Amino acid sequence: MTVVDFIAFIRRNWKALVVAVLVGVTAMAAFSFVTPKVYESSSAGFVIAATDGSSADAISGAQTAVTRANAYLPLISSSAVYERIQSDPEANPGGEALNGRLTASVAPGSTLIQVTAEASTPENAAALANGALAALAAVIADIETQSTADRTPQITVVPLENAEPASTPTSPNWLRNLLLGAAGGLVLGFVVAFLRRALDIRVRTVDQLTELFGVGVLGRIPKAGRRAGRKGETVDRITAEAYRALRTGLRFSSVDDETRSVVITSANQAEGKSTIASGLARVTADSGQRTLLIDADLRRPTVAKMLGIDGAVGLSEVLSHQIPVEDAIRPTGTEGLFALPSGHIPPNPSEMLGSAAMRTLVERLSKDYFVIIDAPPILPVTDASIVATVVDGVVFVVASNRTRRPEVTAARRILAQVRGRVLGTVLNMVTAQDGDTGYYYYDRKNSYYTQPQQAATENAAVGRSARRSPRTQALEPVESRAERPTASRRTLR
Repeated sequence: MTVVDFIAFIRRNWKALVVAVLVGVTAMAAFSFVTPKVYESSSAGFVIAATDGSSADAISGAQTAVTRANAYLPLISSSAVYERIQSDPEANPGGEALNGRLTASVAPGSTLIQVTAEASTPENAAALANGALAALAAVIADIETQSTADRTPQITVVPLENAEPASTPTSPNWLRNLLLGAAGGLVLGFVVAFLRRALDIRVRTVDQLTELFGVGVLGRIPKAGRRAGRKGETVDRITAEAYRALRTGLRFSSVDDETRSVVITSANQAEGKSTIASGLARVTADSGQRTLLIDADLRRPTVAKMLGIDGAVGLSEVLSHQIPVEDAIRPTGTEGLFALPSGHIPPNPSEMLGSAAMRTLVERLSKDYFVIIDAPPILPVTDASIVATVVDGVVFVVASNRTRRPEVTAARRILAQVRGRVLGTVLNMVTAQDGDTGYYYYDRKNSYYTQPQQAATENAAVGRSARRSPRTQALEPVESRAERPTASRRTLR
């Protein structure tokens, strides 16, 4: 993972990381709140060796005091010291357990013993520290007395500094605990995020899509959605520029062979292929090329509704020889862009799209228009793979952060079986965080074929009202009509 990848990873998962840190901090705050407070106090005393007053004996006594001071330190946790403390009510007024509550230390080369005691209150800690020092001094005196013939101790502990009640507890340490909680939460958040990334089978990046499909990515379309209403023209300009980049990518996807007809499809539902088809048709017409958008989704059509045209009759009537194609083609609000809606939903969409009439129709229309066909997704039905055999190329749409890798692989395999010529792919629904975006063509669940008659009725109703949808207006070209080139015929090369 490069630095750029890591930064993108952070941007993609920053919310989860923040939540993990907050959870860690909250957990440690709760732990600190319920943890009993512990106070510490320390008392100190000198270890002094008895001497006869000579200089040599004084030096020897000082060395002996240093040695004995370090040797007697373990006595602080001995039963002899504990018994003396327990026998003195003033030494342990709280009656607290002594195990692990007392420590003794001596600085290197020093004879100053420091006794530290822990208790639940500042007063108890101070009393316990003073009592522990006195008990330690008494035990040392007993040992020294027994080790000499005249029963005179050579080593004595002289109290130097009494313990005072502490003003603040030493435990819990709120700052340390909160920092540990934040660090632990952050580490846990990264672990979870990396596991999610490792187990995530959705397509997120251009590199992943290129590796999966084996062809170049023609363009990336940003996710607009609710942001379009907040950012207004800025989002419209970004989206329009993305479609122009897609048009350019498609134009140079086939340098040697002339491309006059393409089908836009995807692996599954809700990946925004119809929006891609409509947007590509608009910018192609804006470039001065006569463009025809055909709605070949004979199961749940959307083109008529998106463009605000009459969808009562269309492709199904043309293929069944009920009307000539000239009577079914509708002008749109964009100069140079025409549309052939799906018409009434037939009982046999796959057979109709695979007929010789469909092949003849595409060949005929591609002589006068650059033909863009909006087809159903590949995996649910065979319609798109059938249409792929009658056009010059296929543009495959993948929804970033939505389409799964096995779905892309399965769609690629199907197109390879029918020898469909894939010109390239489009990464749709791209976000600023991870390169992904979103228009939802179908309900993600099993509603693709649930209301076909309602869809046809909506097409006809929208045609009669002849109103253009807000989504259609959002795809209006940014440049003015005066800046457009004359409607000379061009081909995509």
